[in-house]
Amino acid sequence: MPELTNLQNTKICYPANETWFIAWDDSRDNVTAYGPILPVQCMETHWIQLDYYDNEIEWAEVLLSNGIDPFPEMDEAIRAIIEE
Repeated sequence: MPELTNLQNTKICYPANETWFIAWDDSRDNVTAYGPILPVQCMETHWIQLDYYDNEIEWAEVLLSNGIDPFPEMDEAIRAIIEE
């Protein structure tokens, strides 16, 4: 059985304002997760390398610079309008 005391979690609960996060692998070369945390939410993760943003534009710019589209549903909506 693994030594549970060696496991670490990062937790943020009920932020005052909507907050966005980016989780990285240990080398900080690859994004492993990203998303918003609403004031009514709690987020707990095993990832240690996390960045928090209080500005959605800054958060999106970091994701875009790492080849990730943070708003894929918006792209789909735009495509649907164009195809009409």
